[in-house]
Amino acid sequence: MKPKPLYSLIAILLALIPITYFGIKLTSPSNVTPQHQTIIFIHGYGSSAAATNALATQTKQDLGIKNRLKVKINGQGQNDLQPSKLSSSGNIIQLEFTDKDTSEKNESKYIATVTKTLKAKGISAISLVGHSMGSNVALRYLETDDYLTRQYPTVNKLVTIAGPFNTGIDQPDEIRKQFKNNSIDSETKLPKLQDGNFKFFYKNKDNLSPKLQILNIYGDVGDGTDGKISNFSSESLNLLIKKEQPYIEMKVTGSHVQHSEIRTNPRVTKQVSKFLSNT
Repeated sequence: MKPKPLYSLIAILLALIPITYFGIKLTSPSNVTPQHQTIIFIHGYGSSAAATNALATQTKQDLGIKNRLKVKINGQGQNDLQPSKLSSSGNIIQLEFTDKDTSEKNESKYIATVTKTLKAKGISAISLVGHSMGSNVALRYLETDDYLTRQYPTVNKLVTIAGPFNTGIDQPDEIRKQFKNNSIDSETKLPKLQDGNFKFFYKNKDNLSPKLQILNIYGDVGDGTDGKISNFSSESLNLLIKKEQPYIEMKVTGSHVQHSEIRTNPRVTKQVSKFLSNT
């Protein structure tokens, strides 16, 4: 899939780091310093907060955020966040959905209960980092009308890692297999095959703030997939955002880029922290 036509291709060659970027230079909001950010990490399907440990640790270290919390959310949306433990000077928050079968829709709704608490404590801006299904959950949260009011913090930045934005997950097995060879329709300029996630995201993309800065990361093990999700599916995020959206797409090759490995890949955790701090 080609990068967004309004942005020039930038190839950043870092020693021994096989990473390709598509996008533009981003700038930090002037009223937020790196160490005063509140960043929420969202794990993938069937996983736990431990899946985001490497990302959270690197970000905490590089940005100098001192307060780190793990918040559990059960299948009914109840969470154990203690408002008194939130810091006005920045927070690293790792979510854990204890019911592994919670749907993307419900997870996004349950995240809203956490972010509403943050806003009530005076935290007016946050960033979201999602891995795998967590990427979809974050995007769904950002595109849902109910969570775009002043009761919730503004989201300045979104990081998606190994996002399954159009995998055919809601399709019968025979059709789902066809998604592995999906392609762009020459007339519509959209994927020939679209699952329910893609359709929802495309329909609601105008709900995204044009100021939202996005970093989309995915791995390629050498066959156009990360071993589980096709690069085409992860790249589909490019079609689900506004034309003017500040957006960087990053493909990572080499070692430790498989779907579950990429979230602990030091090259990736470092790039995520750099994006969040813009240093």
